[in-house]
Amino acid sequence: MDEVERKVIAAMIKDRFLLSRVIGEGVDRELFESNEERILVEHIIKAYTKGSMSIDIELVKQELEEEGLYTSKMGALISEIITEQPVNLENLLSYIEILKRRFAEKELIGITKKIQNYVESHTRKEDITEFTGGVIGELRNIVVGKTKRKIEPIRSLLIRFSAEIESRTKEQNRTIGFSLEPFSLLNESLSGARRGFYYALAGAPRRGKTNMMLRLTASIAKNEHIPVLYYSWEQTARVLFLRLLSQETLITPFDLEVETILEKPEFVDRFNEGYSKLESYMNYVYLLEGRREDTVNRIRSHALSVMQSAGIDKVVICLDYLQKIPTAVLYQDLVQQVDDVSGALSSLSLELNCPIFAISSLDKEGSKLDVESSSQRPTMFNCTGGGDIEYDTDVTMVLVKDFTDTKVLYEKIDNASKEGRIDPGRIPHFDILNLYLDKNRDTPFGGNVIIQYLFLIEDNNLVEIGYKDETQERTYLKISKIFDWMLENGYLINMR
Repeated sequence: MDEVERKVIAAMIKDRFLLSRVIGEGVDRELFESNEERILVEHIIKAYTKGSMSIDIELVKQELEEEGLYTSKMGALISEIITEQPVNLENLLSYIEILKRRFAEKELIGITKKIQNYVESHTRKEDITEFTGGVIGELRNIVVGKTKRKIEPIRSLLIRFSAEIESRTKEQNRTIGFSLEPFSLLNESLSGARRGFYYALAGAPRRGKTNMMLRLTASIAKNEHIPVLYYSWEQTARVLFLRLLSQETLITPFDLEVETILEKPEFVDRFNEGYSKLESYMNYVYLLEGRREDTVNRIRSHALSVMQSAGIDKVVICLDYLQKIPTAVLYQDLVQQVDDVSGALSSLSLELNCPIFAISSLDKEGSKLDVESSSQRPTMFNCTGGGDIEYDTDVTMVLVKDFTDTKVLYEKIDNASKEGRIDPGRIPHFDILNLYLDKNRDTPFGGNVIIQYLFLIEDNNLVEIGYKDETQERTYLKISKIFDWMLENGYLINMR
């Protein structure tokens, strides 16, 4: 038996997750050479579709014996496969492509001989049009059935969806994707982080993009218990880890680095509480320092490896940031590079059936628009390397400072300080940010959506305020609620 065939069959027997991927890739008995291999593969797939939690090779042997198919050759084949070392998912997919290519080449050789025999035959020939039509049909079968995944009509989708409808209850979760709680409004607006969707988040420097992405990373890992890969080409894993820990403990990264945390009463309780929060999802978050070799293809390899290790077909990828992701080809033009990477990420989200989040930097003109004196705001078309990113994405989000609301809140805090109601030495640095959902494919509801956040800069934390109504001229009530929340949560110290 060929090594490639042996490794594929061994993977099917030893790992249920790999077996599900093999079936999903359209592998069937026809791709294998010997009759014993074909029979064994057919029985393994049959055992899977019966709903077995794992493939019991002894039960497969018993079935083969009962059907009179267990021969000495079959026994030798099974013994050889059992001793085979398991492969990883990436290599398995490569082996499957080899099997498909071999089968296609074999089919092409057969078609070539058929054409040659037809041309060289001196007997009465079939009508050339009918013969050619038959050959075209055989070639088409190679394309749709062997060199690619099996292509099926929507019948199977309709059957599965009908079963899903029948099983729904009144308590059915209305979030389609992975939960983004505690960002309730964002979760509602996007219906969670949806599988197969490509998300882009743009903003000027120091607008909280990385902090928001880290919050989304933590939220998905905590809520769903699935692996989340966070790549950064700007910061080390330790820096990112401290920012995550800061978000959970509400202790600044600087204090986490230098203070004797466990000896100071003002820190120890917060640290212990935050440690417990981070501990609940610490096995699902991967902080990766982006390198020159970490192209989209390498990211794909990492994702497949993590999925296999976790034994699930779910993963989330976060990228910080888009313009830094390397390519196999060194482009002289940044626009071409960004277009290449963005298109590849869109394809990868579909291939892995996973959400992909990518931060995008703004160019100089876009950054200038996010200043107090500007009457306009930046959009995805102001991204570094061009605005074609929006065409690839399913959801585009732009994070912009709300200078007016930020100013009003600072004025309210300043007045309260002058009146002696709060401690003037304990006022945190903050901004009020507007998250514009400029493109939201398959949105649960229509209209322009703007979600506001209070960005607490020292804590690297963002707190949802509510939806912003641009027609609302007076914001006194909203600002008062934010002020009260800061008092209740210790961000402002009440002197009375």
